[in-house]
Amino acid sequence: MDILIAFGVAAFFSFMGSVFLGLVNAAVIDAAINRSEKSALWLAAGGVIPELPYTLIAIFGSSYVSILEQYKSMISIALGIVFIVMGLGYMFCKKKAIEVAETGSGALAHFTKGFFLALANPQLIFYWSGYLILFQTGTFSRGEPLFNFTESFWDPTKWSFALGAVAGAFLILYIYTKLAVRYKNQLLKLIGDNLSFVIGIVFIIIGLFTIIKNAF
Repeated sequence: MDILIAFGVAAFFSFMGSVFLGLVNAAVIDAAINRSEKSALWLAAGGVIPELPYTLIAIFGSSYVSILEQYKSMISIALGIVFIVMGLGYMFCKKKAIEVAETGSGALAHFTKGFFLALANPQLIFYWSGYLILFQTGTFSRGEPLFNFTESFWDPTKWSFALGAVAGAFLILYIYTKLAVRYKNQLLKLIGDNLSFVIGIVFIIIGLFTIIKNAF
């Protein structure tokens, strides 16, 4: 029962935590509109992979979290600068011809892009560390832990929780992909050729917010 509960809880909070527009979400929507549904799904698949190691670090590595905490501000500011540079790239890059047909290399390129965009978000470690404390202290269940972890590295409940985080993140990206494809024409009419510019603005806002939040 703990295995199923851990999976469901992680999937729910991962889904809810990924609803708001972020780097991977924005890139998935852009790929769905300007390239193809397959491109977006490959990008989404790559974008959820880092959920697994980051969640496992939160579960297994309390010592690693404490070490990272010391450098959290510096890491976040550096990533904020990277986000701004990426945003400027989206805003001012020349519009390339859209290839609707996907090839193997194209799929790999989108998968890799999603992976590295998500990898640039180590905040997930702190996100899950915070929630795990709440789950284990019974904040959501009248003083009793929602589920129990053993000390074993191969504890199936731990791995079920991590896989639930991956599943929840992919589900919201899948929904975004389907919505973007379904309402592609309406979005193009609304935004036109400015979608890359809008995506760039999103990246820059996230970058500035990250820097300001951690610098002051």
